[in-house]
Amino acid sequence: MASMVVTRKRYSFWINDVQAAGLKRVKDAEGISESEQIRQALNEWLKKKGAIETGLRRVSSRRKP
Repeated sequence: MASMVVTRKRYSFWINDVQAAGLKRVKDAEGISESEQIRQALNEWLKKKGAIETGLRRVSSRRKP
């Protein structure tokens, strides 16, 4: 399978205490970083809005086999 270089852009935004606590609980339960959770949620929202293609999927380089 061909490797694709993914460029990234840094964004900064605020979340509330309830959202932060929820992200932390998922991280503790599933081992998914807060930033990866946000990326996944953003991708789903953009797909729902028809703003990105649905066939693309990012595979984490930190994922254990």
